[in-house]
Amino acid sequence: MAVDVAEKKRKRASDRHERPSKKPALEPQDLPPLKASVVEDESELAPVIVTTPGLKPPRKLPLHPYVKSRRDTSSASSRGRNSGIVSSEILLQSSEHPKLDFVGREADDDADAQLKHYIAVVDPAKKTWQFVEARKVTLRGVVRRLKVREDKEEEEEDEPQTMRAQRNALTDAFGTKQSRKAAQSVAENATLSNAPAGETNAVEAALLSSMPVDSLSAADKEKAVQAEIQAAKPLPQANLSASHPSDVYPLDVLVPGGVSTLRQLPNIKEWQDAVAAGGEVRVASRYVVNRVNAVAESGNITHLQILRYILLLLEFSRCLRGGGKVGGALLPPGAKRLPSREDLRRILSSTIGGKASEKIPPSSMLPDPVIDSIRRKHAPQGSHLTKTDITLLHTTICALSLHIPPVPAKDGGSSSQGGNSPNELATDPSDLRDDLRLDNAVVTQYFRELGCRIDRPRESEFAKWGIKGGKVEAAARRVCRLRVPVEFPKVSRGGRR
Repeated sequence: MAVDVAEKKRKRASDRHERPSKKPALEPQDLPPLKASVVEDESELAPVIVTTPGLKPPRKLPLHPYVKSRRDTSSASSRGRNSGIVSSEILLQSSEHPKLDFVGREADDDADAQLKHYIAVVDPAKKTWQFVEARKVTLRGVVRRLKVREDKEEEEEDEPQTMRAQRNALTDAFGTKQSRKAAQSVAENATLSNAPAGETNAVEAALLSSMPVDSLSAADKEKAVQAEIQAAKPLPQANLSASHPSDVYPLDVLVPGGVSTLRQLPNIKEWQDAVAAGGEVRVASRYVVNRVNAVAESGNITHLQILRYILLLLEFSRCLRGGGKVGGALLPPGAKRLPSREDLRRILSSTIGGKASEKIPPSSMLPDPVIDSIRRKHAPQGSHLTKTDITLLHTTICALSLHIPPVPAKDGGSSSQGGNSPNELATDPSDLRDDLRLDNAVVTQYFRELGCRIDRPRESEFAKWGIKGGKVEAAARRVCRLRVPVEFPKVSRGGRR
C-alpha cells in the first residue's frame, strides 16, 4: 500500500488547467426560434475579424488589404474550410496615423491558426441566421521611423552602411518574427536614448496619444474616493457647506419632518411644570435626567423637544430583541426584531422606562404619525433592524446630542445656533454610553465618524462640564467637539508588515 502511494506523483502546476471548470451562466435572451445555415463561400474576399490586443486604435482608421497566396496549403486542418481562405492570406496596413503604422496579419503559429472563425447574420423577418467563415487578423501598431532630411539622405547614399544597418536590413527582409521584434526593440531603445532632455519624442507621443485622458488629479481622486466611502457609512447626511457647526447635522435631517414632528411630542408641558415646581423628572435615561432641569430653566422649547426625541430613540433602541424568526426566516447576523405595533406604541409613549403592560393616560400617548416616521427612517424592513440600521440609529442619537449645550442657562436660551460656543458644538458622551450600553471606544468612534474631535476638557471649561476633581478628574473625561470645516477620519491603507 505504501509503495502504491509513493509511486503516485503529484501533477505539476504547468500541467493543470488554468481555465475554470465551470462556465459563467449567461442570461437567457428572448429570441424566437431561428433556422441556422452555413453559407458555402469559396471566395478569398471573406469577412475579417480584427483583434487589437494591448492597443487602442482610432475609431475611423482606414485599412488597406493585401492578398497573397500561401506557401503550404496541404495541412490536415484545411479540410472542410473555405478554399479561398486556405489558399491565400491577407495583410491589413494603414499609415494614416501621424506617428504609428498599423499592420494586421493572420496567425499561423498559434492556436488561432487551428480554429475556424465564423460571423452570423441574423434576419429577424425570415427568422434565420446564416454563418459565414471569416478570417482572424491581429492588428498591431509600430512606431514610425523618423524621417531624415533630404540633404542628409543624399550624403548617406554615398557613405557605406555600417554593419549594424546592414544586419537590420537583412533582418527586416528575411528575418523571423522574433528577430524582427528584437531589432525593433533595439531601434526604439536607441531612439529613446538619443532624445533631448525635456522633450517628448515620437515613441512617448504615440504612447500618450493612445492612452485615455484622465482629467482628475491625484488629490481630486482621493477626495472623490473619501466622499464615496463616507456616503456608504451608516451616518446621517452631513452638510459640508455649512457655515456653523449646528448646520452640519440640521434637525430636518436627524428628525423626520423636522420641527413639525418635535411639536407633536407629548409630556413637554409636564416636564416644564415639574421643573418649575421644584420637582424632578423621572425618565429611564441618564443623559436626559442630567440635562432636563437646566434645559427647562433656560426656556428653550426646541432643546426640550430634542431631549424628548432623544429619549424616544433610546426607548426605541432598548425595545429591540435579538434572535427568533421574522416571516418564517432567521434574522441576519446582528439584526434585531421590533415588538408588535401596539406594544411599540406603549413603550415609546412611556417616560419612565417603558413596559408593554403598564397603563398610560391618553394625553401621554405618542401620535401615530410620529411612530410611523420613526419606523420608516430606522426600520425600513418593517419588522426588524439590520446591524447597519442599528448603527445609523445610534449615530443619529449622537448627532442629536450635539444640539444640547453643556450649560443651557448660560449659553442656551433662544439661541438659533445650538447654544454652544460660537464656533463649535460639544457634548460629554459618557451618559449616552451608559444609556446605549456600549463600550467607551465604540461611542467615541461614533462621534469621530460624525466628524468630531475627541479631547480632554480644558482647564477653563471645568465649571462648564461640572469637573470638581481638578486635572485628575479631567484626565479621565472626554469631550466631543464638532467644528467647521468638518474633517472625517480617513480610511487607513494599512502599514507595512
